[in-house]
Amino acid sequence: MPEVWIIGGVYTRLGYRNKGYDKSVTSAITRDAIASGAVAILHVAEDNEPAKKVYSKLGYRYLGKRP
Repeated sequence: MPEVWIIGGVYTRLGYRNKGYDKSVTSAITRDAIASGAVAILHVAEDNEPAKKVYSKLGYRYLGKRP
């Protein structure tokens, strides 16, 4: 079974939003995980639509709720 990297707690301060930093950071972590042979997953608050939009553009998809 491959190692799993869990990405969470990605936050961009208000003055730095909408500049692509969230996408750059999440992409870099995802690339590192995949390059190491791991599976990258992330968690996000259900009501955090801006973050979900970024993650969707990066290819992440919804798998389900954590109990």
